[in-house]
Amino acid sequence: MKNHHFLVIYDIRNDKRLKKVAKVMEQYGLRVQKSVFEMDCSEKILNELRKKVSKLIEEEDYVVYFKICEKDWQKREKYGKMIYEEDNKDFEIL
Repeated sequence: MKNHHFLVIYDIRNDKRLKKVAKVMEQYGLRVQKSVFEMDCSEKILNELRKKVSKLIEEEDYVVYFKICEKDWQKREKYGKMIYEEDNKDFEIL
C-alpha cells in the first residue's frame, strides 16, 4: 500500500478535547507546530485517524487534512529550531 504525505491542521475550542485530539495526532504524525502535524501514511491509516478524531471533536472545532504530492512535499522549506513547551524536546530542522 502506497504512503502519501499529509499536512493536518486543527483548531479545537475546548482544552480537554484539544488534549485528546493532540494525543491521537501524536500517534500518527510528527508535530511541526502546536496544532500542525506532518504525516506519511496510507489512505487507510489516514481514514483510521479521521474516524478517531471525528469522535472527539464538536461542531465548533475545525480539522483540515491536506494531501501533498511528492513534488510539492520535496519543495517545502523549514528554518529555525522548533521547541515544544508540552514535552520540552528540542528539534532542529535542517
